[in-house]
Amino acid sequence: LPSQELFKQRQKLLTSADAVERDRFQEWLSRQETFGLEHDDEPLNPEIKQRIGFASAKKVMREIMLSDTANRLPEVLQSLRTELARCRKEKQILEEKQRFNDPAEVKSVVMELLFYVESRVKAYLDGDIEASIKFPEKLQTLEQEIDEEDQSDWACRELNHYTEAEDRWRDQIAQLKGLPKEVQANSRFLGGKQVQRAIEFFKVVMIDSLPDPYELKSLVANATGYLGGGLVRENWEKAMVQITKVCVKEVTHPGINYLIKHVGTILRRLFTLALADVKEGEEMSATFKLLPRPVENYLLSEFDQMLWKLLQRVAEKTHCSLEPMYSTVDPHLPTFGEACGEEDLAEPLYRKDSRGHYELAKPKQADTQNSRGKSSLMNGWTRLTGSVAKAFLRERSIYASVSTKSFLQDKRSSLITEMEIEKILNRSFQYIVALMEFNLVNLKFQLNHYLVMGFKEEMSLSFSKKV
Repeated sequence: LPSQELFKQRQKLLTSADAVERDRFQEWLSRQETFGLEHDDEPLNPEIKQRIGFASAKKVMREIMLSDTANRLPEVLQSLRTELARCRKEKQILEEKQRFNDPAEVKSVVMELLFYVESRVKAYLDGDIEASIKFPEKLQTLEQEIDEEDQSDWACRELNHYTEAEDRWRDQIAQLKGLPKEVQANSRFLGGKQVQRAIEFFKVVMIDSLPDPYELKSLVANATGYLGGGLVRENWEKAMVQITKVCVKEVTHPGINYLIKHVGTILRRLFTLALADVKEGEEMSATFKLLPRPVENYLLSEFDQMLWKLLQRVAEKTHCSLEPMYSTVDPHLPTFGEACGEEDLAEPLYRKDSRGHYELAKPKQADTQNSRGKSSLMNGWTRLTGSVAKAFLRERSIYASVSTKSFLQDKRSSLITEMEIEKILNRSFQYIVALMEFNLVNLKFQLNHYLVMGFKEEMSLSFSKKV
């Protein structure tokens, strides 16, 4: 039917529904009355009456209920006991949480929490095997550390004006054919051992990133200038200073930034781990677990700010201490021996192997003799008294002041030649190698002092007091 017609038909059915139901009910009553007239209303059989009566139904229902109660009673009692224990625990938790309504109580709990966290972080750095057993999933390989630093929000955060060049260092790491075995890259470390490995890895990458001054060959002549200081003479020394500065500055500063962020990521992670650690197995763990989440987030935020400011200070001090190392050239640098004399300055001391890494071109007799001299000197220290040692050091100082060294040849053409450029580059490379070796030792001392020891002091003094 059409929808309009269908609607009308339904309206009629609804209107007549009551009348239809009344007619059908009256029909049933009529039939019931007829049935009563045709069949005499005899009483029910007493046995049947007893079975279908209210008394028997009540009896059966009681039996069923009692049986069901007896079967369910142990389960109900156990459920009640469980519920009672849960309510008591919830009550205890609510009473503990009520303590945090008092600011003085919150401060007291937070200070106690920070004491435990500080102890944990220092234990991780100093060496703690219990943490490695307790949190085996937190141990990391070197590759995991590198990935975590690369994915952290600090990777792109500006530490200083060298931040833009950090990606060159990350690219250098990506180009490595496998991580170096000597730093135990595949071992899973936690805490201080991670920091130590990060520094050793920095040294390996720094050596692998050793700049090649020979790439500047076409520009060396421009560095000698003309009439410097009023003297008409090719200034090889100035060229060597500039070559050293360009090569060392280009690779070292971005690497320092990366290392500081690498170690910073490790320290940041240790604080989060310590917060989780103190909530398990400690006398105050139950209370620490009830610490409001906003308070914990505040502690994490304050720690991040403290650590970042520390990293900025470390970067500033380390970069500043490194700049003097390449702004001047010192032929008396301890690691820069007289590997060759004037007569063989053009002979390369180092060469590239098949992998593009540098190695000694040929062994030097002078190096062997020098190492023997140092060995005998070190052996002699055990037999020196204070006065003898002082006299010995004075003699060494006098000898260093009056001794002569061959650095760059004195005979030079009026207009620098290709062969003379080779001599400058060769000597520059020798000096850069020696300087890098010296800088790595120096940087390790500075990072140990400013970063690792500085972090411990900052945790003990500034951070807890500020919070």
